[in-house]
Amino acid sequence: MDWIRLGSSGKDLTGVGAQAGHLSVTPSELALHNKETDAWLCIRGRVYNVTAYLPFHPGGPEQLMRGAGKDATALFEEVHPWVNFDQILQKCYVGKMKAHIEFDPEEVFRVSEKKPSSPISNTPNEETAKNATNKEPILLPRFDWIQKLEYITIIFYTGNFSNPMIEINQVDEKMFSIFLIYNSSIFENEIIFFDNVHWPCQIKVTCETGKVELIYKKSQGNIWDNFGVLKQKCKTCRNSLTEAKFKCEVINKIKVNYNTVLVELGRHDRNKMIVPLGKHIKVFDTIKGEDVSRSYTPVPNCLFNKFKSQPYTTDNICLMVKRYPEGNLSKILGDCLISDTITISKPMGSFNLQEIERRETFIILAAGTGITPMLSIILFLLERRIRKCQHLRLLFFNRTPEDILLRNQFEELQREDSRFKVYHILSQPDDSWTGLKGHISRSLLEETIAEHLKDTTYVKTDIYFMVCGPTIFTTLTQQLFKDLNFKDDQIHFFLG
Repeated sequence: MDWIRLGSSGKDLTGVGAQAGHLSVTPSELALHNKETDAWLCIRGRVYNVTAYLPFHPGGPEQLMRGAGKDATALFEEVHPWVNFDQILQKCYVGKMKAHIEFDPEEVFRVSEKKPSSPISNTPNEETAKNATNKEPILLPRFDWIQKLEYITIIFYTGNFSNPMIEINQVDEKMFSIFLIYNSSIFENEIIFFDNVHWPCQIKVTCETGKVELIYKKSQGNIWDNFGVLKQKCKTCRNSLTEAKFKCEVINKIKVNYNTVLVELGRHDRNKMIVPLGKHIKVFDTIKGEDVSRSYTPVPNCLFNKFKSQPYTTDNICLMVKRYPEGNLSKILGDCLISDTITISKPMGSFNLQEIERRETFIILAAGTGITPMLSIILFLLERRIRKCQHLRLLFFNRTPEDILLRNQFEELQREDSRFKVYHILSQPDDSWTGLKGHISRSLLEETIAEHLKDTTYVKTDIYFMVCGPTIFTTLTQQLFKDLNFKDDQIHFFLG
């Protein structure tokens, strides 16, 4: 209780004043704060000044000081990984650990285990490696592995809300290249397993903590002496990454309403790719000798069944496509058949998941198929565990009742989770419509915000807004937010 009282006293426990929560701390800067009178530590990419917390730590100050001045993630995971450290230390939060700096992309980092059980075993037990000039350490994704008789799980920790793109390429029955792309860098992880495994693997991504789990089934069920060998290297992202194209096959398709379909795509090469939350891909084709493309944001594959989170991340790409009579690509996708070939790009887009890490209350404004980037984000927000989403309001704009996509699924989600509220606004309703009518307007926005904040302790600056729709919709909404004096860091506009 004393620690709670101290945290609520208004005293600056970070020691950095107004910069609290905004600093970017390098490993060398962190190392300077390693005394009981000045103790900082890093857990999962987040840096805290724990000086004031030392006398309140249940294990005593000496245990907490074991992590002072360094990345204490491994120590934390070893002792009590279930503890909600961010809630306990939220008043001590200084800022983020500076992830890494560029170094020679050909440099390969291999760090042996302290007690290797076999010459083939090569597990990195350090999260940093020196670059060629030894100027700064580079933070590689922390690696771990666990096994059962039938399965082996490979784990990478990429950092809170890093929202990585993941690509897994099979070389043979033992060797795989695993690319983790985030924070403007590409981390290539080449793994050679101790023995053969089956392909494909199952993938689980926890966006909140940045934990990536790859579950492989062993070809023969037995306990291995070690996992095998891991090589890691890093390079800066280039534009050529998103310019790459690859072919997919249509493996599933269902009708959503009279002019919209869900299309599921699987890669021809059988490699796996996970699209980050809020990112989009481009679909390409050649029509009358002219190359054309259109952007689509993948939606959760659970929409083929029920709109709810799934235990594993689906690596197939699911698109929700509205067929426009004058749209070249929308007609191709709308009329596609099972086993047709579709060419797409790798993910791209400006959405930064870390912008909402410390937000708890949200309003989403979507018009028509502008709902697509919001679907995965809605599920993610409602699933957050460390800093829970408290309120989530969706304003969904359409022309007629028949145009409302996933209406039943939204209403079912609203019944199951009281934090989620959906409001449908129609511009061309029929006589039977009893809901909201019209277009986005200042009065509608003001009324929505007032209702959203009613009976809560939140204020206008606490709300985070996400907006997507036709150009005229987003342009008008941008102006309305400007007129209402909202800051840019409170709003993200999804633009194709």
